[in-house]
Amino acid sequence: MRRSALLAIAVILVIVIAVVGWLALHMAPSANQRLVIVTYSDVEPVVQLAAEEFEASHPDVKVVVVPFPWNSYVQNELTVLEAHSPQYDVVTFTPTSSQLLAPYLVPLNMSYFNQSDIIWDQEAFGGVYELSNGSAEVIGVAIQTWVELLAYNATLFNNVTLQQEFYSEYHVQLNPWTWQNWTAVIDADKFLVGKGLVKYGFLVEDEPSHELIDTYPAIFEWYYAHNSTLDCGSPAGLPGYGTMFMGCAPSWWRHPFPPPSFNSTAGVDALEVLRELVSYEPSPSDIAIGYDTLAQLVGEGSVAGAIAWANDIMGLNSSVASQLLMAPLPGGYGEPGSTFLGISKYSQHKGLALEFLRFVLSPQFQEQAFYLQGSLPISRQAYFEIMSNSSVPAYEREWLKAILIANENATATPPTVPQTYPYLIPSFNGPVFSWLQSPTQDPGQLLASIAAQWVRYLSEGG
Repeated sequence: MRRSALLAIAVILVIVIAVVGWLALHMAPSANQRLVIVTYSDVEPVVQLAAEEFEASHPDVKVVVVPFPWNSYVQNELTVLEAHSPQYDVVTFTPTSSQLLAPYLVPLNMSYFNQSDIIWDQEAFGGVYELSNGSAEVIGVAIQTWVELLAYNATLFNNVTLQQEFYSEYHVQLNPWTWQNWTAVIDADKFLVGKGLVKYGFLVEDEPSHELIDTYPAIFEWYYAHNSTLDCGSPAGLPGYGTMFMGCAPSWWRHPFPPPSFNSTAGVDALEVLRELVSYEPSPSDIAIGYDTLAQLVGEGSVAGAIAWANDIMGLNSSVASQLLMAPLPGGYGEPGSTFLGISKYSQHKGLALEFLRFVLSPQFQEQAFYLQGSLPISRQAYFEIMSNSSVPAYEREWLKAILIANENATATPPTVPQTYPYLIPSFNGPVFSWLQSPTQDPGQLLASIAAQWVRYLSEGG
């Protein structure tokens, strides 16, 4: 089944599952209400901005924002929700925590939002929850987007002489926008590092505590989407499982979850690409590349570019960031990661909470959040409005073109099932990181062993 058909079915399922009209009929906001939003500290400025703007247009409403540190906010939310407490009206979550919180969130009828303006690939990764009966429901809306793509050194890649030399040698343009596979990225590394123009090629984050579970799917997605047996026509995989699992359950499979997909020739190809890319950066035996190290090396100007989150690149010093351009990952896709807001089932102000969510998704607020907080929109219209604003630096407008395309094709999705953090991530990252340090084990055997552990963890319920 094609992706467009799957998305259409998903939207229909969401509307059918939601009790049509119940939010409007039974939860209409009234005057002198207090709306409490719980969030985490990193996104607090954006949520606080939304709270202040919402209060300005709703004089009889007081919005209270309650922030917690990133490493404790989910547990705080779960404690309150599991007690069926009405303490929080609007709850913040990310894709990795979405399935933990889903049972306590109100299913949203998406007909109350402008669906055509929402970037669905970002919304679906975390905002859509698959039920045990195979249907799906929307449990939250994205207040901002994160996306992983290519950032590259504009000075090098816009050099006409280098462009001609690269094309003559590799018969590929030295332009990431034209790259159709990961071989081109490796060739660029070989060319630029070989000439001594940079010390390192395209950096990839190989730090084992978390980053590898983002980096590998970013590469593996190309192979997954080009293998119909693995993706089953769904290039982003199934909700909760993502591309590290097959996009369907074959008839021979006897488990209630799809089979892992990376224990395949496609998975091995992606792992070999990761190994080659890592060979053009500091050895993982010496230093693992996480965000801080990546930012430092990019800032020193000693790299060809990076496979990185656009939001992190935008957060670099402007003198550094302005020397970089962005492009989608080879073949025109990205890796998603949004921040979501959902409505607690135990809120006594659900109508007001819905009104707040609709306000947050408005192109006007999404645009304002970009200008004031650097928050990347979930609204297509907001992108177009910002890109047409001549007061925005030209390089930022160029960034947004790449970010929008990567967002609209954000199909490289790691798993988000509840077992992901405690079990799946360490059982993948640890062995892969060790292999990158000393790639002596057969990569197929390595991935098969990890996949077998994943099946065991999911079969045992974590």
